[in-house]
Amino acid sequence: MEKYIDVMKQVSDLLETVDEGLQHTQTLLKQGKFEASISLFSDIVQAFSTIEKSVLNLPEALLTEKMKSLTEKVRNALDKAVEAYETAKYDDVRELLQFTLLPAFNSWKEVLDSKFTPYVVS
Repeated sequence: MEKYIDVMKQVSDLLETVDEGLQHTQTLLKQGKFEASISLFSDIVQAFSTIEKSVLNLPEALLTEKMKSLTEKVRNALDKAVEAYETAKYDDVRELLQFTLLPAFNSWKEVLDSKFTPYVVS
């Protein structure tokens, strides 16, 4: 497990950054700064992809079905938000972010943090 501790630390840090990015994206959308939110959201999608690959490459002993399920839920919410961005349906993006993506991301982050904390803290 030792060799995965660094990955878990990096994932934990990146989760915090993505969380902040999602919050800021939500603020930009509420302010009507749709164009400004696009590049930030693109960075969020890229960061999620990095986290997802890292998480799914962890040993099976660390991966739970809940973790896998929530990862898929976040990915699906991101995909829907990207589709809404591509068609400039910013109200849909705002709604997806508030009611689907943020709750799914927060649950996913909570599960990952709880799984990683015993390894990262020690």
